[in-house]
Amino acid sequence: MGITPVRAMLEEEAPGDVVVLYRVRSEVDAVLLNEVRHMVALRGGRLHLLTGRTSEGGTAPFGPGSLHRLVPDITEPNVYVCGPPAMTRAVLAGLRDLWVPARQVHAEKFGLA
Repeated sequence: MGITPVRAMLEEEAPGDVVVLYRVRSEVDAVLLNEVRHMVALRGGRLHLLTGRTSEGGTAPFGPGSLHRLVPDITEPNVYVCGPPAMTRAVLAGLRDLWVPARQVHAEKFGLA
């Protein structure tokens, strides 16, 4: 699951602002949600739970407009991406469109073996 590495990173005592974008079809599908919510709150961060299907609503959840709205300073911090290939590609494309420096983008590819 894409949230597992994020959860592990939240355990670290690294300084800095934390913003987590957690994408699921519905809140019921949000594994570890309460735990992640608690860990983000302890660090004074923000958690955005993005629900629904990509085809619903007409707005791409990881398009440049959405990313900038959710994380206005997105070109400044390191960005960590972990999820299914299609989602990872969408996030990386949105980050490129926002001119987020490649050295700040860290993506973990995962899929079923």
